Amino acid sequence: MGAWGTGSFENDDAANWIAELGTIVPDDLAQILVQAADYPSYLEAPASRIAVAAAEVVAALNGSPAQEAPPEIIKWTTARQTSTKELQALALRALERVRKNSELKDLWLEADGLNDWIAAIQDLQTRVAR
Repeated sequence: MGAWGTGSFENDDAANWIAELGTIVPDDLAQILVQAADYPSYLEAPASRIAVAAAEVVAALNGSPAQEAPPEIIKWTTARQTSTKELQALALRALERVRKNSELKDLWLEADGLNDWIAAIQDLQTRVAR
């Protein structure tokens, strides 16, 4: 049975991506965020979930990890220490796109969980912006 919840890590796509985080370099992180922010077509749910998880990494790099952040994120960010303004800006753009125009947003609308999901995304946006 798959994971499903409004939190950034409460889905299988994010869990699978986090499991591979050790092989990700900062440029890969930036590319994921750019694709989510600038992808010209409809942003599918899996890509949206991975973009949210990537934004959680940026928040952790900024010293504002989620309370439920997996240990892989803490390990990855500890090895890299600080974020960049560019990564921050990319993460914020990607989150805005996911929040306003993505399959993930539409799924939460259909599931009557949109308000809780938006609150979680806005909390993440605040933590990324710090």
